[in-house]
Amino acid sequence: MKTKKLLSRLRDFLDAERTDQEREVDSIRQVLRELREKQRKFQAKLDDNPERDDREEIEGKLQAIRTQRQKGVERLRVLTGRQDGFKD
Repeated sequence: MKTKKLLSRLRDFLDAERTDQEREVDSIRQVLRELREKQRKFQAKLDDNPERDDREEIEGKLQAIRTQRQKGVERLRVLTGRQDGFKD
């Protein structure tokens, strides 16, 4: 193969990789938004009635959501190359 064709194939490969990465970033951002909304909903339930019978269950869900959001933010930082203070 000629050099031009090899370089073209390499460029196509790298562009595909970049496109996949952009899709993953968009997907993670969407999931983070949805998790944030769920977190706010559960927190509002607890704030409205702190003496709920299912308080422990809701707190467990909140903790799981926080953990997953933290993992998502860390992955987003890696993908975008940002190590500074990222605010989602």
